[in-house]
Formats: sequence, structure tokens, C-alpha cells
Amino acid sequence: MPNTKTPAPTPSLHAMFVALTEILEMLGEDRIARLTLLRGGTVTIEPVHLSDGASIARDLGLSETFIQRLAVPTIADWSGTVSGMECHVRALAGREA
Repeated sequence: MPNTKTPAPTPSLHAMFVALTEILEMLGEDRIARLTLLRGGTVTIEPVHLSDGASIARDLGLSETFIQRLAVPTIADWSGTVSGMECHVRALAGREA
């Protein structure tokens, strides 16, 4: 049976850059080491200090976490939606700064 659902529209690159600007203004550029932006509306944020990741995630209103236990040190991936984009923030697991 064919898929009859219309896929959700993906944000344009321009809309993603506008959202990214809002995120950077909210957090401050000095806290961010790396941003990965993917077409389709996904951004991954790696803080300068992974110990600051949980604090950044809270500042963005992210509440979902996935713990990567095989990573050394153990890493948490906080996720949610920010300014219409899927957002992920890397953090040290178990750190609630």
C-alpha cells in the first residue's frame, strides 16, 4: 500500500540560519565549540566544556536524553525542538551543572 501521507515541510536553509542566530544569541557564542547543521532542520551543539552541556540543554528547554554508555567519558545527548528545529546538545552524562 503506498504511503499517502504528505511529508512535513522542511525548513529552508535561510530559516535554519535565522533559528541558529536566535540560539546563539540566547546561549552566547563563547559557550559553543561546534555546531553541526543538517538540511531538514537538525542542529547539533557541542559545548566548549562538555560539563556545561546539561546547563545549555536546560537553557534551550530540552528535556529528552539518550545516554551513550560506551563512550568514554559517558556522554548524554539532550534533544528536543528549538525555534522549529530538531536540536541535540552533547553533555557529560550525570552532570547537572
